[in-house]
Amino acid sequence: MVWGYFLWFGLGPLVPVKGNVNLGDVTPHNIKQLKRLNQVIFPVSYNDKFYKDVLEVGELAKLGTKMLNHVLNICEKDGTFDNIYLHVQISNESAIDFYQKFGFEIIETKKNYYKRIEPADAHVLQKSLRSPCAPPGEELQKTE
Repeated sequence: MVWGYFLWFGLGPLVPVKGNVNLGDVTPHNIKQLKRLNQVIFPVSYNDKFYKDVLEVGELAKLGTKMLNHVLNICEKDGTFDNIYLHVQISNESAIDFYQKFGFEIIETKKNYYKRIEPADAHVLQKSLRSPCAPPGEELQKTE
């Protein structure tokens, strides 16, 4: 059995309950639920265009990959960024695995980072965009 969260919309905080959690595709029929969950859980707000884009892409994983690749490409083209940092809830193993596939590493854990969800702690992940000894704009050549 999986521990999930049940939310009484507008009636109070997240309340832990035993039960199965099923995640499915985002559809026009449940997009409002996704929007409400994001409002309650995340410390940022997304505009209506974001949710329209989610529906157009069809799957959050594909959208997340596209968004992250877009950011990485911008940073690579710019050439002035040394590192990228992000926060992930410590229990969000799928997100941690996702970012590690892109070369992010856990470098720190911040206690009580989130205010309205449990666990409240967040890992800080970092992706280095340059080799440790390379000057800006240059990468070290690999030797075999």
